[in-house]
Amino acid sequence: MSVLLEKAALITLVVAPLLTAFAASTLGRRAPVLIVRLGAFTAATGFLIAAALAFGSARGEVASVGAGVFALAADRLAVALLLLIFGVSAVAQGFAVRYLAGDSRAWWFTCGAGLLTAASATLVTATTLIGIAVGWTGTGVALCLLLGTYWQLPSARDGVRRTALAFLIGDGALWAAVALVSAQTGSIELADLRTGQIGGPLASVAAVLVVIAALSRSAQIPFHRWLPATLAAPTPVSALLHAGVVNGGGILLVRLSPLSGSELAAGLVIVAGAATMAYGAIIMAVKPDIKGALAYSTMAQMGFMILTCGLGLWAAAIIHLFAHGFYKATLFLSSGSAISRGRRHTALPHAARLTGRARLLGSAAAATLPLAALYAAVRLVPTWPGDHAAERALLIFAWVTGATATWGWLQRRPDVAGAIGAAAFLLPAALGYVAVVGAAARFLAPSLPPTTLPTTTTWVIVATAVALLSGLASLRWSPAAAPLQRALYTHALSAGSIQPRTTGALK
Repeated sequence: MSVLLEKAALITLVVAPLLTAFAASTLGRRAPVLIVRLGAFTAATGFLIAAALAFGSARGEVASVGAGVFALAADRLAVALLLLIFGVSAVAQGFAVRYLAGDSRAWWFTCGAGLLTAASATLVTATTLIGIAVGWTGTGVALCLLLGTYWQLPSARDGVRRTALAFLIGDGALWAAVALVSAQTGSIELADLRTGQIGGPLASVAAVLVVIAALSRSAQIPFHRWLPATLAAPTPVSALLHAGVVNGGGILLVRLSPLSGSELAAGLVIVAGAATMAYGAIIMAVKPDIKGALAYSTMAQMGFMILTCGLGLWAAAIIHLFAHGFYKATLFLSSGSAISRGRRHTALPHAARLTGRARLLGSAAAATLPLAALYAAVRLVPTWPGDHAAERALLIFAWVTGATATWGWLQRRPDVAGAIGAAAFLLPAALGYVAVVGAAARFLAPSLPPTTLPTTTTWVIVATAVALLSGLASLRWSPAAAPLQRALYTHALSAGSIQPRTTGALK
């Protein structure tokens, strides 16, 4: 791809969604179906353009355009995030063509989706602090507009209020950090942050401000209440959250790693990420509604992403937010079908609960089968970067996920045939996972900052997290802990309930 085409492609990725949003705001009421389809087409075309830029970046080409405050560039990290943004946007807007058919507010959704896509593209390609802050604030404003699609609903107004408050705090912190750094260094260029021109107490203050911004956008404790309050919006909006909004905290920490890499900031990130991961996972397990469970699952997953950023495992954070973005967006869009299937099959008998020796054997098999499959995959894939802590962290995540899935399968097939079937599936899945993660890590490596924490510290924290998760799992299945289980269930169910506030100016 020529330099001129690369510049045109990069401009198109930011301008085209903005033009679609403008068309939706002016012509949407008169041609709603056409406008919604135009939004889906624009996002799908943007995904193809991002893919073309990705091929160029793999050859060492870096597309850049503009100058001064709004200079843009698409290195390997940026094009990977552009693929996520436009891919999720295309899927969500394509789904909305039928989901919002006949809805009088379809044009509003397309307008907000275009603004969100353009702002997210600016966030990941801007090469200046002000450009990143503009994209960051733009995504927040666009999301608030989308959450207000059905403004007449009290729950929708409550979602806008909670989200706007959390984002206002985070955006204020980010802009304050930009002002501090710019005043100290005399530059707004990201490249200048790596020269170490800022230091002392001011560097710690700026780092903490960046962390506050990241935690607020990714629904981390203590800013975690806004995400479950967004479910009154149309389902495609819940999917669009994963196009650079709820996972924007990880993007910001990676892009501003020279600012967020201080020990104090890293400690705050690790504590908040680990606490939110545990909190979200516990409440997800007790939520009775599918979309509510998905929201808390997203919160827990973002906790894992933030935790990996605090540990300096940048490759793990990017790979995780990329995969989780597509996966969770698809789950939200299919939540209606899942509810329908659940209603049709409520009369069917559930899987038998295992007791005694069968439970012990099933637990052992669920833990060892995925571990064995991953070990074999690492040995069989010759290009696996085994000395990288980030990829090893993803292996731990894959093992926990595989153990959970295997345990669910063995509850339905608690026999040797079930174990053999699980093993037959786990090995090729592990081979594919290891191959993809290794390839993605090698692709992203030139654009990622170095790990900031010592390897020993990283593994102590990871081992502690695994031990805590194992303790929670033991508590979950221990008959002797039944009173504690009931108490935790009651408190978790209460903590996961969001009561809309309908008083005040937003009533």
